[in-house]
Amino acid sequence: MKLEELITVATFNEWDKADALRLRLDEAGVPAQLFDEGFTQRLWWFVPEPKAQMRVRVEKERSEEALALIARWDEEEGILSDAVRCPECGSSRIEYPQFSRRTAMTVFFGILALFHLLPRQFYCRNCHFTWRAEPPKPEPERSVLNWTIRKPAVEVHRRREHHH
Repeated sequence: MKLEELITVATFNEWDKADALRLRLDEAGVPAQLFDEGFTQRLWWFVPEPKAQMRVRVEKERSEEALALIARWDEEEGILSDAVRCPECGSSRIEYPQFSRRTAMTVFFGILALFHLLPRQFYCRNCHFTWRAEPPKPEPERSVLNWTIRKPAVEVHRRREHHH
């Protein structure tokens, strides 16, 4: 079985959730395998904590059958409740980070993301939608001169004591 002949039918953050689906497909007669992209994300895209790295894959010829089974199981028992899915189309054919794996520019984009010059995002291979991996951080309070207003440590400590 060649890698090019495999289609991702579900993507997860955790190995055990992905393996449960793989076993279920195998039991239903659709051979499936797991592919862990975590090492590749760390090495090439400088991702300290991989996301959407566990992929459940099946042969291209069996992908429609696998997707139909998965859709039925998800409707009946929520088998994809822990899958990483596109907020636009619901597909689980997700890449993280959003860089193409097939170009030489990948390393360049990875370096930009490493230095936070380019945000790491999820990418849906089905509808091409991208979205942030983490919600944006709240902006700090700023002065009229746009300087960050820092609270004195004593005031912060008193506020914590007041809440307890």
